[in-house]
Amino acid sequence: MEHCQTIKNQSNFVSTALVRANKRALIAGLLVVFTLTYLLALEGGDLEHVKNHLSSIGAYVLISVMSLTGVTVMLYASRMRTSTRRGTVLLILIIFTALYAYDHGERFERHGFYNLLVFLAIYIPLNLVLALLYALWCKIDNFARYFIVAAAIGSIAITALLVHYRQVFDFGMRHRFEYIPGECIWSGRNIPFIDLLPAGTQNFWAGSKYCKQQAQNIDAAINPDGTLHVKCEDPNADITVDILPDTRVWPLRDKDVWTNYNTNVINRTIKAQYPVKLGDATQAVVVHCGSSSTLVTRVSPSVAKLSKHTLPSTGTLANLDSASEAHGRPNVIYLMFDAVSRRHFIRRLPQSAKVFSAIHKPGVNRITELFRYHSVGFSTENNTKAMYLGEIFPSDPSALPIWAYFKDKGYVTARVDTGCEDWVKEYHKKTSNAFVSERALDYEFTAPFCLPECFPESGNPFGNFKGPYSIVSRCLYGRYLHEWAFDYLYKLRQEMRLHNTSGKGKHRPYMISITFMEGHEGTGEVLSTVDDALAAFLQDMHESGELNNTVLIVGGDHGLHMGLNFAYLQNGRIEHQNPFFAMSVPEWLYEFADKYHQTHTSEQEHPLLLNEQRLTTPFELHHTFRVLAEWPQVNHDSWKRSLLYPQKRGRLCSEAGIGEGYCMCRPS
Repeated sequence: MEHCQTIKNQSNFVSTALVRANKRALIAGLLVVFTLTYLLALEGGDLEHVKNHLSSIGAYVLISVMSLTGVTVMLYASRMRTSTRRGTVLLILIIFTALYAYDHGERFERHGFYNLLVFLAIYIPLNLVLALLYALWCKIDNFARYFIVAAAIGSIAITALLVHYRQVFDFGMRHRFEYIPGECIWSGRNIPFIDLLPAGTQNFWAGSKYCKQQAQNIDAAINPDGTLHVKCEDPNADITVDILPDTRVWPLRDKDVWTNYNTNVINRTIKAQYPVKLGDATQAVVVHCGSSSTLVTRVSPSVAKLSKHTLPSTGTLANLDSASEAHGRPNVIYLMFDAVSRRHFIRRLPQSAKVFSAIHKPGVNRITELFRYHSVGFSTENNTKAMYLGEIFPSDPSALPIWAYFKDKGYVTARVDTGCEDWVKEYHKKTSNAFVSERALDYEFTAPFCLPECFPESGNPFGNFKGPYSIVSRCLYGRYLHEWAFDYLYKLRQEMRLHNTSGKGKHRPYMISITFMEGHEGTGEVLSTVDDALAAFLQDMHESGELNNTVLIVGGDHGLHMGLNFAYLQNGRIEHQNPFFAMSVPEWLYEFADKYHQTHTSEQEHPLLLNEQRLTTPFELHHTFRVLAEWPQVNHDSWKRSLLYPQKRGRLCSEAGIGEGYCMCRPS
């Protein structure tokens, strides 16, 4: 430390570099720059405004970080009076407090809390590194030489890692990506610096990623006749039951996620003393044993009690040959992971990606992964309109989502949304008096995710520490939200198998869509909590044999559009427009798609393999849904616009319905 102190006494390395500038004036100047640029970064507005000014907001945050870093380094690396040092620290704390009080919002209009998280995510590690380097410089003679050697070695290692991760970005789950002349490539310098950060780095400080367990175990189940059976670990515990409402029968005006959905669930929950018998419409109850609670779910009413459907006749559909028709109608499961890119799926869900690849079993089912699957908008609204309605700006305001189309074609339809959200109300904005869920769905499982244990009862429902956008684990009564969703899906599959094998009623296919929100948060870390449950679900689908008659689709609406990678790096912008998409198709449907393709085109390779390398969008997913709902008949127009038919070779963004401002995959 002697040579470090000697330089301090003589002047010091910081003061010398700044030509002995007046420290107080320099500190004051840096603090002024820090404050002004931080304030400029707080500029808010609607989604379009924030999106269009994201680069300048990010630049202002970075300048504010560097300004305060300059002050911080001067505090420990330059000689100054103790009173000056203490006064500077106090002034920094006062400025921070004032800035936080001025704007600590968590919405587009006022996004101060998000800015603070980004600021600290850069400032803290940067200054820890600088402080460590300074301490080593003070302690080790000739530190600069060692530092140069270490920096050179580190640069080589980092470069090698980046080359590896760049290849991982290309390869995907099954290493099938190809650079094909004429097909688009992701534009710009796609350098995945984010992959250098170990998993958990960005939110380790937010607390445990595991759910807090309840004080006692509760054994509870609902009999087919609606009788609830409960056994508490403490036999003397008082047992009460909260009967959650059936949101499926509500009008849209009662399902506004911003104003009343969660409060309506709370207010319409019936509190009862045990024992209790449940009506057919009840999907879930909360059982309380003393201070402990658990959720108990079921699929009700039984499939046999659902209304019967007959396929509407239409002249636009062509009947298939008997061999194709003999396989029956496929079940359809769509797992939608909000804000999850193709690369981020593999980055944070490695076990699931491995299982997904392993369940590719020619002769039973085929897995396809779309490498150039491209979103058609910035956020959920445009992308889900494309997949659920087939149009971003619906020509028919009364159009119903795709699950209504399945129901009209005789499917049993179900929907789960772990974000306490009704998609039609939030994005399609139909008349608030419409009863869309009752019209379009047989089952809706949303109410549990509106409970105050996981969704804020008041204030901003989309904060950083509670709600569907939080940077902490999303839990309900000791389990992850997604585990409750997978449990419900398992029970629905079980109910459908029981009905279809009983011989007591007509065989009914089902279509279920589930929205998972774990990917929609700024750190990109919460998604990893889903890995075990998703991998187990995929493995169970394989082992049960259901993949021979189920089309399983797992995909995102877009990639992450928040956080450091998106704000500062081209890789983040690319990932935002390249959501994950993979699909398992039964062998018989795979073969029919090839047969149809061979009849109507001159290309020899299978259409799913061709589409893996071609530019595709949620519009093609919409038409894939339509042809699955229509099976065993074929609408030739929908089929040729679906993923079961090869899309145009060398397709451009303008031809795919992707606006110029969003296009990230351009001709090679």
